[in-house]
Amino acid sequence: MLLVHAPAFFEFRNRRDIYFPFLGTSGDVPITPLYEYFPIGFKMFERYLADRGHDVKILNLSTLLLKYPSLDFDAIVDALDVRLLGIDLHWMIHVQGSLAVAERIKARRKDIQIVFGGISSTYYADELIRYPFIDMVLRGYDTLAPMDTLLCNIREGRPLPDVPNLVWKDKDGEVQCNEYTHAPRTYGVGVDWASLGRNEMGSSLSILEFLSTQNAGCAYNCGWCGGSRDAFKRVFGTKHAMARKSPEEIQSEFASIRKVPTRNRYHFYSVGSYNESRDGMDSFLDQVGLSGVRSISYEQFHLTPEPVLRKMVAANKNTSITLSPESHDQRISKLSGRGVYSNDELERWLEKAIELGVHNVDVWYFIGMPEQDERSVMETGDYCIRLLEKFKGQPVSPMLCPMIPFLDPASTFFTDPEPHGYRVFYRTAEEHRRGAERASLINRINYETRWLSRSELVYVGFEAVRRLMQAKTDVGMLPRGVVGGYNAKVLDAIEMVKAVHEADCIADPGDRARELDRLGDGIQRRNEQILFAGVANQAFPINRQIGGRWFDETGWTTKQLETALGRVLTAQ
Repeated sequence: MLLVHAPAFFEFRNRRDIYFPFLGTSGDVPITPLYEYFPIGFKMFERYLADRGHDVKILNLSTLLLKYPSLDFDAIVDALDVRLLGIDLHWMIHVQGSLAVAERIKARRKDIQIVFGGISSTYYADELIRYPFIDMVLRGYDTLAPMDTLLCNIREGRPLPDVPNLVWKDKDGEVQCNEYTHAPRTYGVGVDWASLGRNEMGSSLSILEFLSTQNAGCAYNCGWCGGSRDAFKRVFGTKHAMARKSPEEIQSEFASIRKVPTRNRYHFYSVGSYNESRDGMDSFLDQVGLSGVRSISYEQFHLTPEPVLRKMVAANKNTSITLSPESHDQRISKLSGRGVYSNDELERWLEKAIELGVHNVDVWYFIGMPEQDERSVMETGDYCIRLLEKFKGQPVSPMLCPMIPFLDPASTFFTDPEPHGYRVFYRTAEEHRRGAERASLINRINYETRWLSRSELVYVGFEAVRRLMQAKTDVGMLPRGVVGGYNAKVLDAIEMVKAVHEADCIADPGDRARELDRLGDGIQRRNEQILFAGVANQAFPINRQIGGRWFDETGWTTKQLETALGRVLTAQ
């Protein structure tokens, strides 16, 4: 089996008809607007299925094509030697890329069966299976055991009705829907990180990172999130809102980290640690203390209590914490699903966290929340600047992020938009796919709110980020030259978005194509400045070389690719 992670958009290379603006991503994990970050379930499959005698490999097509921009995709497809190919449609941002890659592979290799999986695949399973290039959809949040059964049945030529959670086509092309019976209370297995060092790059700016998630689902209920408590039960049809990884599997994962010789160069990103019980967090921190990693960051929902902060710092002196109040306005924060502490409480907590030795705190504010208009966004920006000035010279970094291009399908605001002040433009997978192919970023966004239109989500968001970045150089947090270059790209993106959007809204298809072609050179040049083998984000606005991240699985070494294709490849 080959697990393939598609870029958010395929084919992205040499495009003159679709614009990918600067500021495409701004999260803790440095990635491009192709969202080359694949779901951690791929790594769980790799270990679980290998332990049961299956040959499983991972190919991150996003990384491969970014690293080797001249690589012939059809040559890659011809080189595949697999019976089953799994493609993730986990986050909806990948809908165009995942479907396009599947369609292209199936057209060239009808001998390979294609199965989709992930949250969005589960939500849209009945629609996805109708595409002629998708043979199966495996629904669920933990599909390790069903995938083992599926691979055994394929290998031994057995029929598929006994594979739980599977939607599939029989030999006559008729859709069959097996019962959804595999919904365990435990989640996944520990990832085997022991061989991770093979992907390391030589640059001092390489991105070296482990990742761990201890659960599926969530204890909390943010209305914009497709992984929230209600969304989890809605998508997977369960009464429980969370499944936890067992302590034994967490210990196994940490044991594999301790086998990585260069682990002291790696950052550890702990996802979902806000869902841990006190006992569970204590046990997790014991493992962190033994791991020997360089640094670690934790996402936290509430303000972390002082005893836990003390233990975090004792476990690793380079401890970072990420908070996401969503808005400085506690009313908006509560409407968004947060709002569990005031600004005064936040500031007192920041003082205590720094006093206790926390290495860094990122405070994230989102744009696109209920009752959040332009004035509110700018006031959030003003509050971010207040934090910068109050904590000048201290490790507090407020950040802003426009929630674009997609509101999560299955989230409460997506499922029931009007009561919350939302309007959703794309409902089906195919509508999202076509929307993602629009030239204009504004037309690609799948929602707007009563307070911010799609255009305002872009322009207000970009301007708010630009102002905040300028404030960071004013207080000496970031170099003036670096921020100057960053903000120049933001301003250029705003102007180019306007031009491309105007062209993309021309009603006549021929006139629209001609106007976009007129802009084509500028579109392609700007895209190539963003979609290359390097990445920068708000937290680290300097280009860093890709290739060392935990998800940079290119399938073959450069030498193997050159041997197969008969020519020398030059990395971007």
